[in-house]
Order: sequence, then structure tokens, then C-alpha cells
Amino acid sequence: MKKYLEKFHQLKIFHKKDVLSLPQDDNAVKELLRRYKKMELISQIRRDMYTVTDLADKASLATKYEIASRITPSAYLAYHAALEYHGLANQVFHEIYVSSDERFNNFEYEGISYTYCDSRISVGVVNPPMDSMVKVTDLERTVVDCIDCIGRSGGLEELTVSFSLITFLKEEQLLSYLKAYKKQVLYQKVGFILSYFQNEMKLSDKFFIECRAKIGNSIRYLTDTNESNTYFREWKLYAPENILSFLEQGGNENV
Repeated sequence: MKKYLEKFHQLKIFHKKDVLSLPQDDNAVKELLRRYKKMELISQIRRDMYTVTDLADKASLATKYEIASRITPSAYLAYHAALEYHGLANQVFHEIYVSSDERFNNFEYEGISYTYCDSRISVGVVNPPMDSMVKVTDLERTVVDCIDCIGRSGGLEELTVSFSLITFLKEEQLLSYLKAYKKQVLYQKVGFILSYFQNEMKLSDKFFIECRAKIGNSIRYLTDTNESNTYFREWKLYAPENILSFLEQGGNENV
């Protein structure tokens, strides 16, 4: 009965359709999965999606990053989940944002919530060499995404503390993602926030000149109007008076 277990361990994470490719009919597949689940050889992540378990302690072998990357064929880690994967997150979140071309219903597995986000641009998604089952936005795309949706990065404080850990960014990559987004306000927000970290991230003056050249005449708010109460004429942007003040507050929490 366990003759398919080796195949499942090779896959680590699999969908019902992967099992249907084996020489079994649909009813036999359902029975196979039911028996393997009962014996705790596999664990059901969500409908039609499974992972193998450790034979000793029955714990799931797949990481949360691998699970997120296999929800749909186009799924990848984004926003705070990408920050966390890159080792930059200040807080540990129990929610993972997953971008995908195909919509899926949000679900929870082993205490982690997997939340769907639409995939807004197609570039900047990588397969880390040492983590072949994971797909994640590269560092520059992660930075642009998190500034675009600060709420999904954990808020301005979490974003600021995370960005303070970055020692280098490829500015040509940043500009290519900004161009792909085609959002004037994003040039304002990215230029403004990264100006606080210009030296640490080794960004040239030219990068900020290019950002300013794209901002037009519209006045925007970095966050909600109550928090963003100081006007920065250079960026035509209302923002908190000093976002670096968050670095002095510190604090680590599980979210």
C-alpha cells in the first residue's frame, strides 16, 4: 500500500491531480489519500493539496514558504512574507501574503494564514538556488511592493525597521519595477522613503533625480492623513515628520 510514498516524498507537496497521473482511477486515488491521511503519512493542507510528513514525528515536511509557492502554478511570496524570507523582517507574522495570477480562497494551515494578493506585475520573481521549491520577489521588487502597499509590509514602522537592515540595492532594478508599475505616486513614495537610507543602500543621486522627474504635480499622502501630517515639498508628499524615529522605538512582536 505504501508503494507510492516514495513518489510523494520526492514531490514533498502535491495536488490531487499529481496523484491522478499515477496508474490509479479516481476512486482508488481518493481511497489512497484517505488511507495515507489516516496513517499520518501525509497531511492535507487544503482541498486537493497535500504534503508528506516526517515518518518519526508526523510533522509536515514542507515549510510555509514552500507551501505558499505551490498553492497555484504562478504563486509566489510577496510583501512581508518576502521581507521575512530575505531575512529582513523585524516581526514574525502568522499571515503570509501570496501573489498569484490565479485567484485562490484564503486558508489556514498549522497556524499560518495564507492570503491571496493579485499579481500586479510579472517581473522580479525568482527561484532561490538553494530553495528550488520557493518562488519569491527579489529584494528590489520586494522593496517597491512594500512601499506600494505599506499595510501588507506590516505598517510603516515594520517597513522602516526592515529597510534599515538593507545594505545594497540595485537601482536599475528598482527603476525597472517602477516603470512596470506605471504609477506616478509610487515614484514619490519610493524616492521619499529610500532617501532616508541612501547611504546605507548605496543609491546614487541620479536615482533620486529620476524619481523626482516622474512625480508630476499631484500631492499625495504616504499613509493615512492623521499620521502623514508633514509636507515634503521636494516629493510633493505628506508623511510623518521623521520615519527614522521608528528605529528608536524598537520592539519585536509576533503578529
